[in-house]
Amino acid sequence: MNINQRTPYHLFCFVYLGFAQLSNENLSENVMEEIERKVAHWMNVNPSNIVEFNRILHESSDWYNSLKSEDRLETVLEIAKSIQNLEGFTMENRKAFLSDIRDIAVADGRFSSAEKQMHDIIGRELGINIMTTDKNTKKKLGF
Repeated sequence: MNINQRTPYHLFCFVYLGFAQLSNENLSENVMEEIERKVAHWMNVNPSNIVEFNRILHESSDWYNSLKSEDRLETVLEIAKSIQNLEGFTMENRKAFLSDIRDIAVADGRFSSAEKQMHDIIGRELGINIMTTDKNTKKKLGF
């Protein structure tokens, strides 16, 4: 796929796939179905664009899998950062996109520390300051 042929939907799907792959050892069918649901929602999938939807899923997966393992994280973060600059993509859209990332994370029934950490990094790339990671904070009791 030529870089000029990439649509915002390719970018969304790429980040969703990258998030899921980089923060999980194994991808469950539930996670993959959630990614498809999220992309379908952004595209307003209906019978007239189902072929385009399937093409975008396939091309985005091929794009992600064509990268060397050591380049995947950096590329996912670069693409996430570029999403915030899409024309007409508002802060509310970015928050919805990050909410999608959380939904993908919990599709397998848990929100692991690796997923929380990756979620927070993607949030920063989108210009959203949020922290879901578990911090070990020791509070003093008493005086």
